[in-house]
Amino acid sequence: MTATLTAPPGLTSPLPDSTSALQDSLEVMESMYLYNHWIFANIRPFLGEKILEVGCGTGNITSFLLCYPRVVALEPDLISARKAARRFYNHHNVQVIPETLEDYTQQASNGASFDTVICLNVLEHIEDDVYALCCMREHLAADGKVVILVPALGALYGALDRSLGHYRRYNKRHLRRKFHQADLQIIKSYYMNLPGVLGWFLHSRVLHRVGLAPRSARKFEKAVPYIMAAESAFKPPLGQSLVMVGRAKN
Repeated sequence: MTATLTAPPGLTSPLPDSTSALQDSLEVMESMYLYNHWIFANIRPFLGEKILEVGCGTGNITSFLLCYPRVVALEPDLISARKAARRFYNHHNVQVIPETLEDYTQQASNGASFDTVICLNVLEHIEDDVYALCCMREHLAADGKVVILVPALGALYGALDRSLGHYRRYNKRHLRRKFHQADLQIIKSYYMNLPGVLGWFLHSRVLHRVGLAPRSARKFEKAVPYIMAAESAFKPPLGQSLVMVGRAKN
């Protein structure tokens, strides 16, 4: 079952003039298998059988979800949604829907139908992030979980963030407050990718880069297994990304 691809309005639309840099960066991310697998490894313990992915892009993380019985992948950007739909055309457990989270929530006949709602490197693109979290909560089945991964540390916000359409970066206290406002009880919270802090600061705040540089991405990709091994043994006090998991408050 595949939805008709139509251009939706945007709860999850990026900031103005960020579309080109975002598309280019998504292409870079497609080549970063090890990094995408690292993200998946971090969220895998929280995944149930029925998954709603908010902002799947071209399907970089969706590709790790093909063994799950039901995956609904939302992507409001028409170009990315078409790529994802073609990529998973033969996987009948995956449904790519070219809609915003807001539109999907308004049209859904049964909101509480997913064991897990994942939103990975997307919440920072949404202007009203608390409302987005409320929408995610509405789709949770009993004891379901919302799994969020966002860029961390406001001090790193710079040219690269603006070019990618980021409204903000988060710290634990900031995102924890957003969860509470959305009536989500936090069950897990931690930073990841400590070396990425220096790299992002250099490219975004010092060099004022626009978009992810393929050469830098390839270098980082080679380092991922070593960073992943180190951080699996010891969670760093800070990191370039922040993971937070919650469930609906009783």
